[in-house]
Amino acid sequence: MELGTESGTVEFKTDIRQLDKGLISLTAMVNRYNRGTVYFGVDDSGNVVGMPIGRSLFEKIRITARNNILPRLDLDIVEHVTPEGPSYISVSATGFEIPYSYSGRYYVRNFATDEPASPNVVARMVLSRGIDAMRETESPDQDLTFNSLSEMMMAHGMHPRRDRGFHDTVGLLTREGEYNMGAYLLSDRNNVNIHVIEYAGTSRDADYRASDHGGRCLFAAMREVYGSIADRNEVATDTDLGVGLGTQLFDSESFKEAWYNACIHNSWRTGIPPSILIFDDRIEVHSVGSIPCGLPEEDFYGGRSLPVNESFYNLASRLGYVEHAGRGIPHIAGTYGRNSVRIRAGTVTVTVPFAFVPSWVSGRVWGGEHPVVSGREAEILDYLSENREAKLPEIAEETGLNLSAVKRAVVNLKTKGLLENAGTNRNSVWVVSTAYAGARQ
Repeated sequence: MELGTESGTVEFKTDIRQLDKGLISLTAMVNRYNRGTVYFGVDDSGNVVGMPIGRSLFEKIRITARNNILPRLDLDIVEHVTPEGPSYISVSATGFEIPYSYSGRYYVRNFATDEPASPNVVARMVLSRGIDAMRETESPDQDLTFNSLSEMMMAHGMHPRRDRGFHDTVGLLTREGEYNMGAYLLSDRNNVNIHVIEYAGTSRDADYRASDHGGRCLFAAMREVYGSIADRNEVATDTDLGVGLGTQLFDSESFKEAWYNACIHNSWRTGIPPSILIFDDRIEVHSVGSIPCGLPEEDFYGGRSLPVNESFYNLASRLGYVEHAGRGIPHIAGTYGRNSVRIRAGTVTVTVPFAFVPSWVSGRVWGGEHPVVSGREAEILDYLSENREAKLPEIAEETGLNLSAVKRAVVNLKTKGLLENAGTNRNSVWVVSTAYAGARQ
């Protein structure tokens, strides 16, 4: 009997004396393809040669794997009996917690060969975590609602149901039936901060002000942030600006592609959300990630799409946030050059330069402006203006935010000088700055 040929996800071993090598092959395949199968009792040409199989053999394989493979892989071990008589076994595994190591070393599959993984490859595997990393990462909160997401779905001709069966079909559940990280990001309330930071200069040493657009459905936050910055695009109406009349301050499409890609392809397992920095001469979009493991750099810049968060990407595509797969990086690089997309140390930075000095820079008078507050910060300030003795749990209950989100917002408001405590620790009251009257934008 002949089983075919070895491949990226199939390896043959003649007997159990090659158990270590076989399990190394299994970890290498899972690291590259998230799945793999090793056959014992089969020669290199795929011919079944058979081997003795006893009850203790299965336990030996499991113990060896448990002692050497980290994180643990759940093995599916099956005995096969051919019509001619020889028996062989298959050892299969599926895993998304890459990279997996064997006896402390990392390997990656290259066609039908197992190769030691370099530190750079290991780092890329950590960031990519397989083809659908977020789907198998459990949400920190299982009490989620999706009213905003449902409205978006209906607007695009979908018919959402409020049950986990439907949520599973759109990629919001893990294999165990729990809400995953994608569901958390798209829920009506979460603790994800989406910061837009504007500097009064061309470096991070300059004065700045920040606004937070997070705490809700990520798609809604993405759309709001894009709209607010696209509205700031300008057209040159004066030749003194050094560009032709009608020249746009920046290419809105490049910014849109950079921002939406940053949110959709971000390595959310790190807990670090994407952010936008606005300087006097450019916009920078920052996210966590790298070129997906196994994708050549030329293919990346050429537009080959290999989404790390596949189910999240697919849902974003259905809702119109991904209009042309693989178009983003080629468009940005074609407009501003390859150097506008910088990938280093596990982060991706896309720089969108300004064609001329924006009017808000030439006319800036920050000394007379008030700090920018987010919607939920304004909600807290409004509540504390009327309830000066409220405790943090009471603020959380009244605003619908969880306690950790309230604590972070209070710290931010104190930093901005809009909120402080007065009185003793036992009888303290909240004091909302009079500057708040002009702070909300």
